[in-house]
Amino acid sequence: MNVTLLEAACLAALLAIIVVQVVMVARFARLCGAGSGPPEGHAFGAAPARIVLCLRGSDPFLGATLRAAIDQDHPDYELRVVVDSTADPAWEEVQEVIATARPRGRVTVEPLESRPVTSSLKCASVLQGLRGLDPATRVVALLDADVVPPRHWLRTLAETLADDGCGVATGNRWYQPPDDGWGTWTRAAWNGGALVQMVCFGIPWGGTLALRSELLETAGLRRKWAEAFCEDTLLTAAIGELGKRVVFVPSLIAVNRESVTIAALVPWIARQLLTARLYHPAWMPIAAFGLSVPVVLAATGLAALLAWGRNDWTSVGRLVAMAAAFAVALPALLVWIESIVRRAIPAQFAADGRRLPCRLPLMLAGVALAQMVYVVALVQASLARSSRWRGVTYSVLGPWRIRVVDDATPEPAAGGSSRPRPLQALQSL
Repeated sequence: MNVTLLEAACLAALLAIIVVQVVMVARFARLCGAGSGPPEGHAFGAAPARIVLCLRGSDPFLGATLRAAIDQDHPDYELRVVVDSTADPAWEEVQEVIATARPRGRVTVEPLESRPVTSSLKCASVLQGLRGLDPATRVVALLDADVVPPRHWLRTLAETLADDGCGVATGNRWYQPPDDGWGTWTRAAWNGGALVQMVCFGIPWGGTLALRSELLETAGLRRKWAEAFCEDTLLTAAIGELGKRVVFVPSLIAVNRESVTIAALVPWIARQLLTARLYHPAWMPIAAFGLSVPVVLAATGLAALLAWGRNDWTSVGRLVAMAAAFAVALPALLVWIESIVRRAIPAQFAADGRRLPCRLPLMLAGVALAQMVYVVALVQASLARSSRWRGVTYSVLGPWRIRVVDDATPEPAAGGSSRPRPLQALQSL
């Protein structure tokens, strides 16, 4: 083995990884600083719109999400809520909120009527939420239950779509740790990097997303969703064929303060990556870059051991110094990303002045664990032939070969417990 060549390769690779990440964060900062869409008040911001909110299970902030969704400052919109079933824990909570609120727009709440076996139930719910769309409706928006949208949420998305080149307007999420859990801090660290990648690679996020309604037909989205695993990631390629692009709206980054364990985090990250593997054209660069980190670090360790074995302390010093620079660069980049996010949405941090470095040991542990968790999740996503999502197990044999194999929807039972409802093999929407 040519140790000198191995050493040079390791030093160059570590430097390249750092430079690439710095360039991506710099681009993220530029996009956040530039804003998006036309000036506030553009006519398209008032175009008739429909919000679709799909629910399965009761999320921690569901009540706040609903109240915010029915109090948008948009002048002409409707909210369509599709709940997994009337037995779902979210059903009663939705009814209670709607009964006590004063909706600014029309609100419809309905259970999922058809449970197809050839797509995810999320896609089925989206399709049901889009039924009977008024021809005058120009904007379709998707909202997730872990987002509490600001009052300008829908109007801002619609104004962004006024640009003819924009096919999809999207926000994203930022995880702010509410506790000292390792899973919570690992997710925060991993998501910081994922946020930058999603913005740079034009990956939309279904939690905050809007598109022009005509794309439902021109991009064949109804047909695609009827056979797809997720509703958002596939949009990049679908609208790209029409010469449209995904536009990131930094003011609509949603801060999430939920907790998570490491055990629950790994399959969650693997599912996020699985959607990229199935539908996004940048999957190979994303996977290659993610796997390059452990490979290069392992090679650097090997090179240092070999140099130590021949008493080449100069080489050992160079390799250790570069590895140390890499170890410092990762948390420094996370701090930079957080500062960019805080400038983009200062109101969401107004009551929370604690920055990630305030808990430096936890942040460093989260960054280190995120690298290991990321590799495990990448391998799982690359090899996955099935996935479990909110209690439903799917067979995933290809982008358009999705099958529901276990739909254990809870139904009320004696004593307040629940029992699984057998799969209903109904035709796809």
